[in-house]
Amino acid sequence: MRPVRCLLFALFAVLLAGAPTARAAGGAKPRVAVLEFVDKSTHYYSWYHVGRAAQDMMVTALVKGDAFRVIDRERLQALMQEKNLSLSGDVDPKTAVKVGKLLGVEYLIVGAITEFGVTNSGASVPGYGGLPSFSMKTQRMDAAIDARAINTSTGEIVWADTAKDSSSDKSVYVAGAGGGSHDGQKLDKILRPVVDKLATSVSAKKLETGGLGGTADASGVVGKIARADGSTLYVNAGSEAGVKEGDEFGVYRVGEQIKDPDTGEVLGANEMKVGRVRITSVRGPRLSMAAPVSGSGFKAGDTLRN
Repeated sequence: MRPVRCLLFALFAVLLAGAPTARAAGGAKPRVAVLEFVDKSTHYYSWYHVGRAAQDMMVTALVKGDAFRVIDRERLQALMQEKNLSLSGDVDPKTAVKVGKLLGVEYLIVGAITEFGVTNSGASVPGYGGLPSFSMKTQRMDAAIDARAINTSTGEIVWADTAKDSSSDKSVYVAGAGGGSHDGQKLDKILRPVVDKLATSVSAKKLETGGLGGTADASGVVGKIARADGSTLYVNAGSEAGVKEGDEFGVYRVGEQIKDPDTGEVLGANEMKVGRVRITSVRGPRLSMAAPVSGSGFKAGDTLRN
């Protein structure tokens, strides 16, 4: 029995040793923004803002999936208005890099609705010679979306997928009596399954993150300087990231990219330490103010690390 007890103790010790590492690694989630999807379909439901609806559904699905840190749509719009930006799913890679730096996100999720609508068909026969009238109607609903994830550091499309779904309902009436499911207002019910498929697909991709996950993040990355007004620095990390007044962090700046001479692939980048800052006040879930402790020349985009 003694060898068995020793083996169990050894296994228990290994599990205990590995648990903190697993939790730390799992705590780093890529920070993403979902832009309003472009509606490239041809449908007659102008009252239904399908691109905006798909954007909302994608945000909800990604948050529920818990694989990303997602900017809320209303907050994203406020940030874009503040920075005088107007973007949709047709954003080009160069613009994606610029937007990523301005918004402090690592990936942009963009998409286009390529098919969306309802097709009604059926047949009817009037009553004649004592025979009752007969009517049958069929309603088919279709939706398809192409979506991509763009790395805002390199402009590279790191994930792309297509999803589609369809359903049909029937109604039958004889002599004016009958029924069935026949509702032209159920557009969201066919759109949501398509969006959910895409959210599952991009979550399964396990996109890499620089670790903008707060003070407890395994990578050591806390956040970035969002704005620098002389010695007053605004940081895109606050109470949500566990930042507290008096905390001090090193500030680093990414320099020139290092590319593979044969393929042009971005292998990494030079990095230099700019200085050190202290948090002077926490203004909200994702906003703090800081002041330099050492160094100078701080600017937006510089990274704060433990």
